[in-house]
Amino acid sequence: MIWWLRVRSAPALLAALALVVGVAVLVPDSEVPVPSVAGSLSSGLPFRYLVPLLPVLLILYGQARADGASESVAVRPVRWLDTCFMTATVTALVLASAFVPDGVAVARNTAGYLGCALVLRWLSTPRLSLALITCLPFAVVSLGGRGGGQSAWWAWPLHEGTAPFAGACAAVFFGAGLALSFRAPLLGKGRGADD
Repeated sequence: MIWWLRVRSAPALLAALALVVGVAVLVPDSEVPVPSVAGSLSSGLPFRYLVPLLPVLLILYGQARADGASESVAVRPVRWLDTCFMTATVTALVLASAFVPDGVAVARNTAGYLGCALVLRWLSTPRLSLALITCLPFAVVSLGGRGGGQSAWWAWPLHEGTAPFAGACAAVFFGAGLALSFRAPLLGKGRGADD
């Protein structure tokens, strides 16, 4: 179990969760300017909506560096442990949202980004899924951000935490990603970093 936690970068993930909460509390209004295709010249991506990528990337990195051959014959249910690990990460941010301004949106984006990344990993390779999920928030802002805090209806990562459509999208992506993590990748490749 200790080896599994070390491979999955559990200490780094705890630090990343603390950073996500810290950013949401300390600098809730900071934005990253992103060139906009729709609407104004540039739109702002709230930094608190971008930092949830950090725990997602750490989770994917930990899973990608694991030895798929040995984990497939392990006595412990590794995929169930991964599922619990990912669910605990999102749950921790949901619980922290009681103390964090707009914390529900931060937890929602973490769940949504993680779900999208797991779906992309199932459809492609671990490396490609890491690259694509990193580009997702910037693409959403560029295509769906309209400036002035407005966003397109489909741009769920930019909506407020109380938006039911955004929450439903994130929940669907997260559920689909968790379900697909139990299936063999579509391309028939393993879960390793070099696949």
